[in-house]
Amino acid sequence: MLRRKKILFMIVSLFCLVGGTAVIFPPNNPEVALHSYGLPQTAVTGTLLKWHPVTIDFTGPFAHETDDNPNPFLDYRLQVTFVGPQGQTYHVPGFFAGDGLGNGSGNIWRVIFAPDSAGNWQYTAAFHAGANIAVELGMNNGAPHSFHGASGTIQVNHSACQQPGFLGYGRLEYVGQHYLKFADGGYWIKGGADSPENFLAYAGFDNTFDQGGLIPDFLHYYQPHVADWQPGDPNFVSEERGYDAKGIIGALNYLAGQEINSIYFLPMNLGGDGQEVYPFVGPENTPYDKTHYDVSKLHQWGIVFNHAQNKGIALQFVLAETEFPNRIWLDGGGLGVERKLFYRELIARFGYLLAIKWNLSEENEYSIDQLQQFASYIRALDWNKHQIAVHTHLDDFSDYLQLLGDQNFTNTSIQYTSDMANIFVDSWRIYSANTGHPWVLDMDENFTSLTSWNEDALRVDVLYPVYFSGGNIEWYMGYYHLPLGGDLNLEDFRTREKMWRYTRYARNFIGHNLPFWEMHPHDALLNGENISRGDGQVLVKPDEVYALFVPVADGSGQLNLSGAPGSFRLRWFDPRNGIFVGEVRTVSGDGMVNIGLPPVDIGSDWVVLLQNTQLVHASQQTVGEPAVFLPLITSPCPAAP
Repeated sequence: MLRRKKILFMIVSLFCLVGGTAVIFPPNNPEVALHSYGLPQTAVTGTLLKWHPVTIDFTGPFAHETDDNPNPFLDYRLQVTFVGPQGQTYHVPGFFAGDGLGNGSGNIWRVIFAPDSAGNWQYTAAFHAGANIAVELGMNNGAPHSFHGASGTIQVNHSACQQPGFLGYGRLEYVGQHYLKFADGGYWIKGGADSPENFLAYAGFDNTFDQGGLIPDFLHYYQPHVADWQPGDPNFVSEERGYDAKGIIGALNYLAGQEINSIYFLPMNLGGDGQEVYPFVGPENTPYDKTHYDVSKLHQWGIVFNHAQNKGIALQFVLAETEFPNRIWLDGGGLGVERKLFYRELIARFGYLLAIKWNLSEENEYSIDQLQQFASYIRALDWNKHQIAVHTHLDDFSDYLQLLGDQNFTNTSIQYTSDMANIFVDSWRIYSANTGHPWVLDMDENFTSLTSWNEDALRVDVLYPVYFSGGNIEWYMGYYHLPLGGDLNLEDFRTREKMWRYTRYARNFIGHNLPFWEMHPHDALLNGENISRGDGQVLVKPDEVYALFVPVADGSGQLNLSGAPGSFRLRWFDPRNGIFVGEVRTVSGDGMVNIGLPPVDIGSDWVVLLQNTQLVHASQQTVGEPAVFLPLITSPCPAAP
């Protein structure tokens, strides 16, 4: 049935993707260079800057999202080939966009691309028709139809340093190391939110209803974050409730203000715990519902995801739940038409985003063969080559032992007990590196869930041990009643604000002071420390820099600098307040160094930084200066050549 949009939604739906930002069309800011041109059947919109989204709309066959013969999602396939100035070639899947404004009927077929270089880009559309053609990978399968062969040229310019979020640094890439790196920027450390898993169960989205989850009739409103929405931010209104986007947009604003740079969520949880998130026109477990997609809801999701990108927040799409009904919801658990279309729709609509991790399943129960099939299909479609991972059961690595060395898998997604966090990071760094295909070590679910009363304990037991072992982290929040909330009902991210602050301090200490991508854990260099709260952690670049996390700093502990000649500057960093404290000491290398007493708070956890005095520059931080809260990357915005 054709939706009757509310007048306000019709107004705010007139968005186009400009620099990744939802902007009312036509733009009311004369400084925004919005381009729109093309033949009568083709319209190109966007700022036409490097890394910014470029949207191309083709006028094709009229359809409605509920049509079944043909099904516009399944029986047509748009694939656009982009060829760049250096000859780089990308085959980008497109999608049915209704009227192009978020309504489910129309004749607009859309592709969204993020160019990775300035210069002239040539594009050519391949539009085919045929039964189930959308999920076939063969470029020439099906019958050419409508605007097939439409082509054109786009002139892309360099972006300036002031671009928001990730747009100034480009695609977040796996580069064969234990850290991800921006294509035009530095290496990246993740410090994210792993809850709520049903982040998209938002009352402001169209056609979003609870289908019988663990919390009856629950949806997110994120009311405490409405005040975090700012004038100029995107907005929309749900058809059913008249509730707008301010809560969810404000929540992203708040997280970005805390420098939380990743969020974990399910795009489909029918049959799982929440049962309120689904991209389909309906929630029924029928072939019809599972092959028809809700255009207006996905349009709204896109606005939210673009805002996350502008705020420097990476997106972890968790593509299945462990619960059996969800696990088999698509194709009975296999890789058939339904699952292939699910992957294709997500990649076509959101794959242009620069920082995505595809997580095949939480607490995986799929077979290794199924995982490899899923990953291969995603890899074949995802022209942007985003990260792929799968989540573990608690401390269970049976799947990883079989996936080691598989080139399609780039990251871990580990669920762990707190006292094993650093051991798992250390171990899987070694195991994966030994295959010649090192994984990025993401610790995505702390079994001791984060609350408002255990942030200090988890700082000592998890946060620094993970980071100083060379890993990344997201914080899982468990199951709690409101107002605290947890993995299904969290409404206010401020309930964990102390940990967001601790995570920010830790990330920025590392990013400001350490060449962390060149360092490795070497805990055996620290001896004799107080281990009543666990072993001390050492991250090292031999002869140059040593970073120590000491859980109980009481004057005990010696660092072995044998073979590291010269002198070293020793400083104390307070992980509770994010500052260097006390006087600088100069110690001699090539032997055992007594760490000594911290300047204050003896017996608390402390970070000790030792840097070779020959490498310390006058421009570096001085004693007592607060740790600089760097951007989300580790190198300056590159200048255009």
